[in-house]
Amino acid sequence: MKVMQLLPALELGGTERGVVDLARAMKKIGHDTIVVSSGGALVAELQKTGIPHYGLPVHQKSLASLFLIDELVKIIQREHVDIIHARSRVPAWLGWLAARKTGIPFITTCHGHYSVHPLSFVMGWGKRVIVASHAIGRRMIDLFGVPPDRIRLIPRGVDLSQFTFSFAKFEKHKGPLRIVLIGRFSPSKGQVDFLKAVHLLRSRMTHFEVSIVGSEGKGRHRYTDLMKKTIHQFGLESCVKILPPTRDIPGLLAQSDLLVLSSLLPEPFGRVIIEAGAVGTPVAATWLGGVLDIIDHNVNGLLFPPKNIPAMAEAMYELLTDRDKAKQFAVSLRKKVEEKFNLDQMVQKTLEIYQEVRKKRKILVIKLGAMGDLILAVPSLRMLKHRYPDSSITLLVDRKLAPVISACPYLDDMILVDRKRFSNLFYLLKTARRVRREGFDISVDLHNNKWTHLLSYLGGVVQRFGYARGKWGFLLNRPDKTFDVGDTPIRHQFRILSKVGVQKFDDALELWPKPEGLQKAAAMMTELYPKQDTKIIGFVMGSSPNWPSKRWPVEQFIDLAKRFFEKYDSRIVLVGSPEEADLGESFKQFGSGKILNVIGKTTLEELPAFFRQFHLVVTGDTAPLHIAAAMHIPTVALFGPTDAKRHVPPGRKMAVLSYHLACQPCYNGICKEKNPKACLMHISVEEVFDHCQRLLVT
Repeated sequence: MKVMQLLPALELGGTERGVVDLARAMKKIGHDTIVVSSGGALVAELQKTGIPHYGLPVHQKSLASLFLIDELVKIIQREHVDIIHARSRVPAWLGWLAARKTGIPFITTCHGHYSVHPLSFVMGWGKRVIVASHAIGRRMIDLFGVPPDRIRLIPRGVDLSQFTFSFAKFEKHKGPLRIVLIGRFSPSKGQVDFLKAVHLLRSRMTHFEVSIVGSEGKGRHRYTDLMKKTIHQFGLESCVKILPPTRDIPGLLAQSDLLVLSSLLPEPFGRVIIEAGAVGTPVAATWLGGVLDIIDHNVNGLLFPPKNIPAMAEAMYELLTDRDKAKQFAVSLRKKVEEKFNLDQMVQKTLEIYQEVRKKRKILVIKLGAMGDLILAVPSLRMLKHRYPDSSITLLVDRKLAPVISACPYLDDMILVDRKRFSNLFYLLKTARRVRREGFDISVDLHNNKWTHLLSYLGGVVQRFGYARGKWGFLLNRPDKTFDVGDTPIRHQFRILSKVGVQKFDDALELWPKPEGLQKAAAMMTELYPKQDTKIIGFVMGSSPNWPSKRWPVEQFIDLAKRFFEKYDSRIVLVGSPEEADLGESFKQFGSGKILNVIGKTTLEELPAFFRQFHLVVTGDTAPLHIAAAMHIPTVALFGPTDAKRHVPPGRKMAVLSYHLACQPCYNGICKEKNPKACLMHISVEEVFDHCQRLLVT
């Protein structure tokens, strides 16, 4: 496995040292790392161990940085990178865009307490979002809308082999006690407040010296000047030194008697604290942020409220004067570092995430069509799940149809939408934002119109598969342009699935009746007083309101019912939607006991349970045809204006009747011919009954 680490620079900060430690540890166990940054003091350490570094200005907050994306793509392809791991906002934008071009997983680690700004949201777009503390995890969930299941807590770890624990500092000192504060020079780090606390401390004891280690960064000096002014103002020149960053943090801490962290804003973690714990240096720190994951107040260190200068001074005084307590805290902190903050643990957890994102794909399947189309999508869901058994598959579906497929074992989740509202831009963007939050790796568009193409694109899906139809097809980055090539419905979908990696074709339909539906169906069937050998026949006379041209005449169904009564003493169950209630009126002539009219009396979720009771179904080209096929019920299907080759569902026992007239197929909801519905009128009752008999005896 090869991972690209993206960060602004490789200077001497905690984030940078963590990247170097991780890269070296990964190499020892056989995994490769390449690092991309603008350079810095730690590049030499990488190169000593043979870890490639690419120097690019990925730190620059400029639109010109977008020109680096193609360069990153070239590096990714040349190095055969498996995962992009970004650790700051500008590198994250570049890495995210490069990941979308290359189709490889993108991960972020949140090292900062980011402001709620549009440019910061990219840190929550990783397939996994690593946080070093509970505080940062909570912030990413609450303020950046990152789903909790994408958050992974991995505290930073230190290589304990580089830190030697010693009790020497707790013995009597010949020289002054040493206080150290390490960190970037910034108002948020509170160095000026720390200097004021040192001034208060000096009024109680004088035998100490202070080192403030760090810098503002290249070309900056305003806050450093303020620190120097504060030192002069309080006359601290004799006991306070400002030192530049150093690589030898372990040595610096080992020589110190107390580490102070004076941050005014929540720290994401506080690596320097666990480094102090590793060498046995007591800690006094601000009571907020990630520090609380490390320091247990009055157990392994002392905490004080932010901006409370007297409390900071008191904590320093206590740990410098009560050396037995300081020693006890140091021992306790070292133990916690060994248990929770060691490098091996950090590396292992990070590798687990890398392996997880490579193995577990998150797939979005889009199907917004009618109920029959949704049932025809089931084989595609099954084929995807069999090809990627560790994947998480989510179906984006019209909320009205979702009950039909809610029990599907191949689905992990559903996104319910109102497909009629997609022409509303605000609704489309709201849905796209929901999709983006999920962080899908792959979308399989089985609906293929401009709205679904837009949805997967705006939803940030990395690899977008589907049929490119019309001018919006360019939004798919894994398109197929053969939509108009005729095929059976499942084969048509399979052409897309094969591009996703599915190799084995399987067109068997399935539905899963729920127990409560089966109980309702069985109870209603008792009204027919069926005997053990009674044939129960389902009649589906209706069709979509927009397709009256698909309906075989009711009079023909009545004649067909008479033949069933005469030959088999059958029972007929009429199935349909509430809008089709009038179709059942003509059957009242047969009286009770022979006809059960459940038109409009069943939910979509209950229909499969009713079909399980049937021995045979007669239906037109409408959704119940697909239910009958999915429930493996012998079926006679009557096709008129539509092409049976393209729309008939797969079924083991199915007779398809269609007359190939010159006007067929027309795909007109209302017949425009002089001889209305001639395509269906040519299908005689005798012919239908003949096929029904054959299916009943086989």
